[in-house]
Amino acid sequence: MPTNGFNRALKLQFGLINYDSRYLTAEAFGFKVNASGVSMKKKQIWTLEQDEKDGQVVFLRSHLGRYLASDKDGKITCGAEKPDPDSRFLIVPQSDGRWALQSEPYLRYFGGSADYLSCFAQAIGEQELWAVHLALHPQASLLSVARKRYAHLSASDGEISVDSNIPWGVHSLVTLVYLDGKYSLKTCDSRFLSNDGKLVKENTNTTSFTLELKSGKLAFKDIDGKYLTQWAPQGRCGPAAAPSLEKMSCLISKRVIHK
Repeated sequence: MPTNGFNRALKLQFGLINYDSRYLTAEAFGFKVNASGVSMKKKQIWTLEQDEKDGQVVFLRSHLGRYLASDKDGKITCGAEKPDPDSRFLIVPQSDGRWALQSEPYLRYFGGSADYLSCFAQAIGEQELWAVHLALHPQASLLSVARKRYAHLSASDGEISVDSNIPWGVHSLVTLVYLDGKYSLKTCDSRFLSNDGKLVKENTNTTSFTLELKSGKLAFKDIDGKYLTQWAPQGRCGPAAAPSLEKMSCLISKRVIHK
């Protein structure tokens, strides 16, 4: 996944999993869309593209380079080579980390199962909720938007610090562990970052975070609905707090090159 600049529109690749644990799938034949995939392969990968003029609006592009769209009657298509007004969606994040996708021009919600997909629901129900499974290499570097510094494992302090100008070496890598719609941050010494800022050996609910998208950046939210942040003059990656989301956000960069 390419590194995103601070002012560039985000392009994020992922799979979308419905309430029936099936992935949204784009078929080559007739550019049809269904929710029948049991795992995330090429046909189940979607690219999120933000509208450059309105960052709240997103487009979903299939692996075939075609854009998901909904007409006024809720009929779903995915054949357009370029985004048009019917391709405009809004992400409505839920407390459990899942997304509801709302048609921006028609204000209806997208959902369903198997071949029965539509964007006609007036309210969000279980069928309109999608879990997000990032389609990137599990090892990545984290760049703090607030500090403009990279996170790394500080061996001397036994914690994650956000004070590096460049991501270099295995200590600047975290492994994103996906389980049941949530993510854990695992360091190179096989410990997990907890929401109190400590590194622990066991992966529990205190080390599980949901992802939230805001202005092209990602934030990690814990079980209490608070955002992981950096704190103290040393830039420690620490206790989840509740200030403005923009200060909590980060960019996920591609894997660092290391020897």
